[in-house]
Order: sequence, then structure tokens, then C-alpha cells
Amino acid sequence: MTSTTLITNAEATKDAIKKAKEHPKLGVGLHFNITLGRPVSDTHKVRSLVDKNGVFLSRDFMALKLLLGLIPASDLTSELLAQYEYMVSHGLHPTHIDSHQHIHAMPLCFDVIASLCKEKGIPIRMPWPLGLKGIRVPFNRWIRQSVLSRLLSRNENAWTGEVLWNAGLGSIFDLGIVPTRLSVSHYRKLLCAAPHGPFELMVHPARRADQLVGKTRIGDISVMEWQFLMSGDLHAVISELNFILGDYRNL
Repeated sequence: MTSTTLITNAEATKDAIKKAKEHPKLGVGLHFNITLGRPVSDTHKVRSLVDKNGVFLSRDFMALKLLLGLIPASDLTSELLAQYEYMVSHGLHPTHIDSHQHIHAMPLCFDVIASLCKEKGIPIRMPWPLGLKGIRVPFNRWIRQSVLSRLLSRNENAWTGEVLWNAGLGSIFDLGIVPTRLSVSHYRKLLCAAPHGPFELMVHPARRADQLVGKTRIGDISVMEWQFLMSGDLHAVISELNFILGDYRNL
């Protein structure tokens, strides 16, 4: 593991910061979050992002409001700065910025984050769909990937030359239907499809699925991925295919 990303408003944030400081070679990005929990900034500064209880809106509702122009850029900027400053004030300087559930693919959100990245000289993660050949993707995922591709194309055109980003991104979800047991062949297929340039192999490891109930629907998959990563087999595939390990600082 060479790179990870930090949610600043989660239950285990302070423990994660402590662990990050114990591993200074690990790249740690800012996982901009506006779809889970409560804001870091004062609620009255980000009224468009929260419900009547001061809790962030769901991803689907947030995306809809962004598409309809119902969220001011100032609200996004306030929360982004609050999360960035929280991380920096605790002694961690983000190696990059990405977002929870890829919400930063939405144009307004992307512009706000890219502006900060340009100012601070920080790369941004582009959640490119990998598009494996010969893979039958479920229809709902195909729709999401098609929309995501169009959004990222717009963002790429707007910010090329202004901000650095990865050339590719892949995870086991690009396999279409996630297998019931992970093997070396699955990860070899993902890495063989990586485009030329910096590629992020995204993983979501977790020891216990029950601890993720209410936070994500991929708890069982996360445990399966954790078990495979702990086997050590992935490192052999990385070496076999001549990848060089790094993080977003290498951009």
C-alpha cells in the first residue's frame, strides 16, 4: 500500500491521522466528503449541503442539486477549505485530493477542488472508468460510467495544463460482476488494462464487514479484498508487469 486518503469527519479520523504519522512514507490525500456525516465547517455556512438536521445529503440528492445549480460554489469552497485546514492543522499535508463516492466528478465540485489544487500545487484524482474489453457490465453501472465519462471529459478540457492528475484508475468493480473469491488473475486483468502513465489501483480493504453497516454496501467485498491483499500475491503481479510503486507525490 503506497497511497491512501483521509476523511476528516469520520469516527476514526483522529486514529487514522495517528497511524498516518507513524508511516511518513505513505501518501495521504484528502478524501473530500459531502455525502456522509456532518460538515467540518459551521452548518450555517453550508446550508445547501445539509438537511434540516445538519447532516449531509445523500450522493444522489447532492448530485441532482449540483446538476440543477442549487448549490452555490461558496458552500463547496467553505467545506473544502474547512476539511483541508483540519488536515493541515493536524500535521498532514495532502498528497492529492479526491472525494467520497467520486462526487467531485460533478463540474462545479471539480472546479472548486481544482482551483484549490492549482493554488496549493496538489494533484487531483480523476476517477476514470477503466473499461475492460470483453467484460459485460451491469446496465446500471454502464449508465453511471457513461455519465461519468462525459463529466470527466468536460473537467479534463477545462483544467488540462492547470492541475496534475492520474492517467488511469481501476478496481475490482471494473470486472463487471465482482467474483465471490478474488485471485491473482483478477488483479492481473486490471493491471494489464492500465493506460500508459500513473495508474491508481483502488482498493477498499476492511477487516470486519459489520463495522461498515450503514456506511457502505461493499462491506463483504472489502473483507474479501483485505484477505487477498494480506496474502501478498498482489506484489508479485506488480513486479511481473514492471509497475513502479509510488503515490501522487510522484506526479
